[in-house]
Amino acid sequence: MELRQEEQLFRSGIAALQAGNASEARANFQAAVDANVATARSWLGMALACLSQSDIPGAEEALDQVLKAEPHNLRALIMKGDILQGRSENQAASAHFGLALRLSAALTDMPAPLKADIDRIAARQQELMHLFKEHLYESLAAAHYKRAGASQRFNDSLDMLLGRLERPDPGLTFPQAPHIYFLPNVPYHTFYPEHELPWLKELEAHTDVIEAELQALLLNEAEKFSPYIHSGIDRPQQGVTELLDSRDWTSAYLWEDGRPNADNMAMCPQTTELLSALPLTLIEGFAPSVLFSKLDAGARIEPHTGMLNTRLICHLPLVVPPDCALRVGDETRQTQRGVAWAFDDSVNHEAWNNSDADRVILLFDVWRPDVNAQEQHFIKALLEGVSTYR
Repeated sequence: MELRQEEQLFRSGIAALQAGNASEARANFQAAVDANVATARSWLGMALACLSQSDIPGAEEALDQVLKAEPHNLRALIMKGDILQGRSENQAASAHFGLALRLSAALTDMPAPLKADIDRIAARQQELMHLFKEHLYESLAAAHYKRAGASQRFNDSLDMLLGRLERPDPGLTFPQAPHIYFLPNVPYHTFYPEHELPWLKELEAHTDVIEAELQALLLNEAEKFSPYIHSGIDRPQQGVTELLDSRDWTSAYLWEDGRPNADNMAMCPQTTELLSALPLTLIEGFAPSVLFSKLDAGARIEPHTGMLNTRLICHLPLVVPPDCALRVGDETRQTQRGVAWAFDDSVNHEAWNNSDADRVILLFDVWRPDVNAQEQHFIKALLEGVSTYR
């Protein structure tokens, strides 16, 4: 019944659009929304109707619904990219256009109007890449970067980011595969050797103190825990995850993408002081992220990779029921309260809580010890340039 109702409303809406009656078309698509039968195609029709009425916010809201249901919808990616470009949000527009172009490359045949749009955004993508390169070079120049004075692997990483050099293929089952920035010739570890991170033991010694502050946060400010993976629609979703906007995996931040959370810090002063003394990856707009991460009973974090291979993700388990673990590459470790570790999250990894109680850890990111100070300085400038590019 619902499918028939949505089909009828969709057909009526499309017919109205073809007849030039955007108001009637929008009314039909809205009826599908109100009846809770709207699918991605109805939301796409709504976006077209809104654009016909010059209602850009309405069109964008509808496109976000399409991309939430179908992250690889070519038409929605192109339309959302156009809207973002119209607001001069070049980085976000480029992300949507880039994904649309990668998806279209696999198509052997496409309608002429879609082909015309693909050709158009391909040309625009070249223009955006030129602007992006100029912006990054300005950011690096402000950090006194000169190619001759930088390490070879940083220069190679810059060429890879700008598409002038391909990432090497190490032939591993679980290679380093960060989805934003890759520094070549970084030693391969799944879990990083603890003897190279002497501060881990000192952190472990403060487990009781940190957990006490966590418990106060849980008791008084439970609403501060929000979904770890959320549908930020300014970037296209590269894949579908069951944990998107889910309460199964939630977090309370002390720092989030480099931004301090003053309220949470005030409730966790000793944890804040301890973490401030560590080699956190201070990259504005990117890092660090320091948080209490709660994985609900029976929940699983799907296999994934992180943004960078120049950092380590560190865990200090605080509340640990039985049968909780983390797999990084081909190595799996059982989670134990007060036993910290650091791992390379650019390697495919997953975690699970097979118990009947919640698991909570302190999670944060630090520079890899094998990335030297000059490289850290240039990487910081480069990634802050990526973050500020619009």
